[in-house]
Amino acid sequence: MNSAVKYVLWVMGLVAVAGAAYFYYTGFYYRTAGTVEVEIPKGMGLKPIALRLESRKVIKDDLVFVLYVKLRGSENKLKAGEYRFEAGVTMDAVVEKLLKGEVSLRRFTIAEGLTLKQIAQVLSKREVLTGTRFLSRAQDRDFVNKLLGYDAGSLEGYLFPETYTYELGFDEDDITRAMVSRYREVYDSLDTSEVNLTEHEVVTLASIIEKETSVPGERPLISAVLHNRLRIGMRLECDPTVIYGLGNDFDGNITKADLKAEHDYNTYVITGLPPGPIASPGAASLEAAVKPADVKYLYFVSKGDGTHHFSATYTDHQSAVYKYRKLKR
Repeated sequence: MNSAVKYVLWVMGLVAVAGAAYFYYTGFYYRTAGTVEVEIPKGMGLKPIALRLESRKVIKDDLVFVLYVKLRGSENKLKAGEYRFEAGVTMDAVVEKLLKGEVSLRRFTIAEGLTLKQIAQVLSKREVLTGTRFLSRAQDRDFVNKLLGYDAGSLEGYLFPETYTYELGFDEDDITRAMVSRYREVYDSLDTSEVNLTEHEVVTLASIIEKETSVPGERPLISAVLHNRLRIGMRLECDPTVIYGLGNDFDGNITKADLKAEHDYNTYVITGLPPGPIASPGAASLEAAVKPADVKYLYFVSKGDGTHHFSATYTDHQSAVYKYRKLKR
């Protein structure tokens, strides 16, 4: 066998070995069971990333990973974030995921009718962020003005109730902007031409509707009562506003003394709307606030089953109160 043939065979053997190695390291299914989540912080270099992936058994060899990434010319293109790697992932798939930034998304849900403090508690409990820092930003007037475009005092009522997804590394400002942005989308879709109210007043009214009923069909009726009272200068007399104003002093039972307490949210004392929202209203309550039912109701009383009885006159209202409250006692 002459030297030329030997050289060709040697090259072919080398190529075969290299191909086999490439296939092994980039195509071999290493993770055989379960999933693993790995956080890649911003600014982490290629070598530390490789060591972290190897320590979590996502890849087999950190040196081969580093070499492979460099050969692809992708050394500075791996994106930070939190990643989830499933069983059977290949090194090539790992690199592609890091290059594309296919991060693992987290999720949290804010229910309708929660106050700003309750939202902070939910986010803190879910470990989305620190509740105290979140509250501080949500009550920072400069930050609020920048987000809303006017002075609302705080973001009470403007953090839209919905399920949100987010990436690891999102901070208080990122989460807050997302929630306000969603509120803005919903509010801007409303037809507010039929009501003579400012945006802040609409949100305030919607928050009261949200707290007064959870029955979809009742929201336009509750709205009609509130609109009718506002139009004739009649006090709103809404228990949820009183409870909100009491804050931590509310023990779960509203009393006659509570209804006489002097504060800006006591609608048994003040005329008109309170100074701001008392909770985060959902889309249905916002819609009801600008689309009240065409009825003459001025009163409503709970039936005790989650629904309400509506009346246009005080006499009818008193009869309903007697029927649904006094007789049950």
